[in-house]
Amino acid sequence: MKLTKFQEKAIIKTKAFIDEQPPKRIDIQHLVHFSGLSESKLTKGFKMLYDVTIYQYQLERAMNYAKKLLQEDHQVKEVAITLGYSTSGSFARAFHRVFQETPGEVKWQ
Repeated sequence: MKLTKFQEKAIIKTKAFIDEQPPKRIDIQHLVHFSGLSESKLTKGFKMLYDVTIYQYQLERAMNYAKKLLQEDHQVKEVAITLGYSTSGSFARAFHRVFQETPGEVKWQ
C-alpha cells in the first residue's frame, strides 16, 4: 500500500494525538474523525509506518504509563481506574500481557 504525503502526515498527527494522552484509550472512530482518513487507510497506514496496530500501540503506551505510576507508589486499583479499567483484575491481565509480570511485582521492585 502506498501512502500519499497527506495520508502520511495525517497518520503522524494521529500518533502524536495518541501520545498526548497515554492513559486514555481513544476509540477508532474518534481517531478516524481526527485524522480525516478512512478507517481502513488509517489502520493499515499506521501499521505500515509503525509496525504495530493502533490498538497495540495505545495499550503499550497506557501500560508504560501504568508502570511509571506503580513505580511511583500508586495503588494498583488507583492505576486501574486512571486507565479506565472497570476492575483491577482486568487491568492486571492486560498489564501481564504486555510485561509478563503482574502490577504487584512491578510495584515491589
